[in-house]
Amino acid sequence: MNISNQTKMALAALLLGVGALSFGSIFVRLSEAEISPNATVFNRLWLASLIFGLWNGYKAISGQFSPDKTVEQQSYTSQDFSLLLGAGTCWAATLVLLAWSLTQTSVAISSVLHNLAPIFTSLGAWLLFRHGFKSEFLLGMAIALGGTITIEFEELQIATDEVRGSFAAIVSAIFLGAYLLIVERLRTKFSPEIIQLWICAIAAVVILPILLFAQDRIFPCSVNGWLWVICQAAICQVLGHGLLTYSLAKFSSVVVSLVHLLEPVFSAIFAFFIFSEELSFFNLMGFAVVLIGLYLAISSQVAAKPRFQESVNTIFVKALLKI
Repeated sequence: MNISNQTKMALAALLLGVGALSFGSIFVRLSEAEISPNATVFNRLWLASLIFGLWNGYKAISGQFSPDKTVEQQSYTSQDFSLLLGAGTCWAATLVLLAWSLTQTSVAISSVLHNLAPIFTSLGAWLLFRHGFKSEFLLGMAIALGGTITIEFEELQIATDEVRGSFAAIVSAIFLGAYLLIVERLRTKFSPEIIQLWICAIAAVVILPILLFAQDRIFPCSVNGWLWVICQAAICQVLGHGLLTYSLAKFSSVVVSLVHLLEPVFSAIFAFFIFSEELSFFNLMGFAVVLIGLYLAISSQVAAKPRFQESVNTIFVKALLKI
C-alpha cells in the first residue's frame, strides 16, 4: 500500500471513529434512567478493556500457531508506563469533568467549551514539540471552532452562566488535548488495541473510587441498561477511540482534535433521526462552517500530497452539498 492510500485509509478511519463517538451522548441519555453519567463511563471503560484484552489475547494465541512464527514481543520501558498512566488518567479526568460540567451548566455551554480542545492541543504541540502551523491551518481551526459555536447558538442565548460548570468543561478540554498528545507519542511504538487496553483499564481504576465515594449505583439493573452501556463500550470506546488511535499514526493530534469537532455535528444528525430533535437554521449553518474550517485546516497539512488533497476535496465538498 503506498503512502497516499495509507493516508486515505487513516482519514476514513478518523471520520468513522468520530461518527461512532457521536453516539456517546445518545447512549448516556438512554442509560441515565438507571445509573449516573460517571457510572456509565466506568462501565464503558471496564467493558472496553475486557474487549481489547480478549482481542489482544486472540492475536497472541493465533500468532503462536502462525506458520511463520513471527510474533513480536512487546517490551515496555519506564517511560512507556509513565505515558500510558498519563493517558489513562487524562482520559478519566476528561470524561469525569465533562460529565460533572453537564450537571452544573447547560449542555450548550459545556459542549462549546469542551470543543476548545484543538486550541490546547495546538498549544501543547507548539510548546513540547515546537510544531509550527501554517496560517491556513490556524484560519481553518478558527472557522471550525466558530462553526461549533454556531451549532449551539440558540441554546447559548438562553443558557445560564454557571462558573463551576464552565470551568470544568474548559479543564476537560485541556485534559483531552493532553490525552491526544500522549496517545500520538505512544502510537509511534504500540498498536491501537494495546494503547486502548491500557488506557481503558487505567481510566476505569481511576474512576472507581469516585463512584464509591459518591455512593452511586455502579452497575445497571436491567437488560436494557446493560445493552446501552455495552453499546457505548463497543461503539464509542472500542470502535470510536480505537479508530482515532489508529489514525494518530498518520495524522497529528492537532488534526485529530480538529476533526473531533464533527462529533456535535454527527450527534445532532443522529438525534434528529432517533429522538426527532429539530435541526434549526443555525445548526445547519454551523455544520457547513465546521466542514469549511476542517477542509482548510486539513488540506493545509497535506498540501504537499496533491493526490490526497484531491481526495480531501471530494469528501468535504460532497458533505457540503448534502447539507
